[in-house]
Amino acid sequence: MSVWQDLHSDQGDLFSLRVTVEAHLLEELLEILASAPFSINPEIQHHAELLRDGKSVPAVHVDFPAWQSQISTWRDLLTQSHVPAEFAVTRMLEEIRA
Repeated sequence: MSVWQDLHSDQGDLFSLRVTVEAHLLEELLEILASAPFSINPEIQHHAELLRDGKSVPAVHVDFPAWQSQISTWRDLLTQSHVPAEFAVTRMLEEIRA
């Protein structure tokens, strides 16, 4: 089996998720992610910025893999939390090739 076949399972394709929040909201975001019904091992990148009211503010990217069937759960968790976050989804195969 090739590595490309491993990027698909009965839960769908494997995706890379990126959640970006203002830096002071990182701990709150991590608590939200920890409340999910499945575990993750996030990669945290501290050198990000977001535009808020026309101004650049310090932000953090939190990246982690998720199966296609889990994406709606992640979106729901973030929406229900009311934490202002940017949410990006990329197929893992595209992420690897980039």
